[in-house]
Amino acid sequence: MHARFFLLLSGAAGLGLAALLYFLAALAPGVLSFLILIPAAGIVILVLLVFVSLIEIVVMTTALVRLAPHLPNPLLYVFAMGYVAFAGVYAQLYALLVPDVRGIQILAALCLVRWLTLLLVHPAAQTK
Repeated sequence: MHARFFLLLSGAAGLGLAALLYFLAALAPGVLSFLILIPAAGIVILVLLVFVSLIEIVVMTTALVRLAPHLPNPLLYVFAMGYVAFAGVYAQLYALLVPDVRGIQILAALCLVRWLTLLLVHPAAQTK
């Protein structure tokens, strides 16, 4: 029971990191927008990043479920925190390329989906 609590707590720390990355992304939207030569490419980039993020959610959830019984719990907590926080990295990447705050919010909000998928992970009950 305590392991599940700490897993969700580390996911909540990942939410905090994702929020920090979101606020950093919101400060400089479109800094590298000169790299995109087609103005309508913003929606394509958003759809691509959302698709990649959703696929990553499935793959990482499956990996965490399978690895949870074999990993030490502190390492599992670090993986869970990084997994949840990585949604902010997608938001940061999108923010650098496209000056669209709504797309940044959509990509950053996927950290909530990632955090909820941690409910499927059952950490090993380790005793000392």
